Amino acid sequence: MTEAAPDDRRPPLGQAVAWASRVMTVALEMVLPGLIGFWIDRKLGLKAACTLAGFGLGFSVALWHLLRLTKLSPRLSDKAQHQGDKGKSQTE
Repeated sequence: MTEAAPDDRRPPLGQAVAWASRVMTVALEMVLPGLIGFWIDRKLGLKAACTLAGFGLGFSVALWHLLRLTKLSPRLSDKAQHQGDKGKSQTE
C-alpha cells in the first residue's frame, strides 16, 4: 500500500476519490478522441481515417498525462525524505 504525502491532510476517502478522478481522466483522454473521430468518419463517409487519428491523439495525450502523474510522485517522496532528514538532524 502506498503512503500519502505528508502534507496531505485529506481523509483516506478523499485521497481515493482524487486518484479515481485522475484514472478516469486518463481513460477518457484515451477513448473520447477516438469516439469523436469515429463520429466524424460516419458523418463524412470516411473509412477510418479520423478514428485512427483520434485514437492516436488520445493515446499520445493520455501517455503524456501519465508521465506527468508519475513525475509528481518522486517529488512528493523527495519532499518527505527531506522533511525526515530535518527531523533526524534536529534530534541528533
